[in-house]
Amino acid sequence: MTETWGTCGFSTANKSVFNLKIENFQRMLKVLGQTGFYSPSFDVVGLDGKIHSAQLRFKQLTSYGGYPVIVISEVGTSRPMPEFVLFQVEVANIPEDLMLAGTIEMELNGKTILGSFGNAEQDMFEKTNISFMNQTSPVTITINNRNNSEFNDGSIFCVATTQDVLEMKVQLSTPGTLTSSTSLVPTNDQTVKQIGESRLLSDIKALLTSVDNYADFSIVCQGETFPCHEAILRARSPVFDKMFAQKLKEWTTREMIMDDVKKETVGHLLEYIYTSEVTKKVENDAELIYVADKYYIAGLMELCFRKLPEVEENKVVDILILADRHNLEDFKKLSMQRILKHKKKFLKDEDFVAKLKETPHILMDLFQL
Repeated sequence: MTETWGTCGFSTANKSVFNLKIENFQRMLKVLGQTGFYSPSFDVVGLDGKIHSAQLRFKQLTSYGGYPVIVISEVGTSRPMPEFVLFQVEVANIPEDLMLAGTIEMELNGKTILGSFGNAEQDMFEKTNISFMNQTSPVTITINNRNNSEFNDGSIFCVATTQDVLEMKVQLSTPGTLTSSTSLVPTNDQTVKQIGESRLLSDIKALLTSVDNYADFSIVCQGETFPCHEAILRARSPVFDKMFAQKLKEWTTREMIMDDVKKETVGHLLEYIYTSEVTKKVENDAELIYVADKYYIAGLMELCFRKLPEVEENKVVDILILADRHNLEDFKKLSMQRILKHKKKFLKDEDFVAKLKETPHILMDLFQL
């Protein structure tokens, strides 16, 4: 007799960060604001694990409900119409079933203004053309109708006409990648085995939280000591296993100095070794890929590769250079695909161009794709 077992769920939320600078913002609003103008496209990861393109749409607001706006008030302060303009920002040109939550941070009138829609932390996501709601500096408008009615729909931002450059940071989140699987398994003994394996994994994870009490080895990085266990390191990494088997200096001193990466990377490495996951935000993805390759931890390499489409664009060139240096062809190919997809944007990045000038052979590889 067999039973069918099914599992489904989400990975952790996929987050994409988009930094945008709009020059001649006032002129663009004046010329294109009535119909709206669009930002360059950027990538988000959907429930199906596929990469989808999205854009920001900016639209000037001069009327409401068909009536012209005659008075602007921002947090109770009057804003003269000739000196200030109104606009809205929405996420556009996305698949109808793409679920999103987002935040936006802009510098307006010398202040940092925040906006958002949905709430990724509370699993609140929205679909289709979605407007950012002004969270910091609510704007109230009065329109020229019979009653001179006032409105505040929350999606209006106010900017002085003297501000010609608009810079912003946008973060879009999707619920994560939906996973599901089914399998036929024997009952009784096999089921007991699965329960036992689950409990074993839980117990090993617990070792990481109580590591100070039972540790027999330490990794030291940037002055911080990370207690750990020889047996776990040897079981998870053939490189560590060989180091202990050959009874090198580290075996005698019970301490290993790891000075080629930052301490945050060591923390991520040990978390994966003990739990097969990385739960904290990774600031230096290239370093994590480096240690996963150096210590031959295949599962961590696979995790980094799966997360590569979500990595911020300013980190892609570092991953590309690392992948080229260490012959990580899959990472190199995917990094180059991301760069080529948004070639114009990358070529405007001075840091990106400077790093490629130091590795001209990578530049040649890009042109040959």
